[in-house]
Amino acid sequence: MNTAVRNACIKGDLPTAQELLSQDIDANGDNYRSYAHRSVVMARRLDWDNALDDATKVRCTLVYARMNPLQ
Repeated sequence: MNTAVRNACIKGDLPTAQELLSQDIDANGDNYRSYAHRSVVMARRLDWDNALDDATKVRCTLVYARMNPLQ
């Protein structure tokens, strides 16, 4: 988690944290950590459906990475 996201979470500025994590995901859709962190932020915002969706993407990204380690 980068410093800007971490600071936004500490301040309770969850919309900013979510936007920064979305930007990370847009830049690199295979970054499972950003999906995991955004899932937590969404859960803290009580956005359960989208939190679950991101959590599922974490699992799919990890499985894909294990199946295709050279990519």
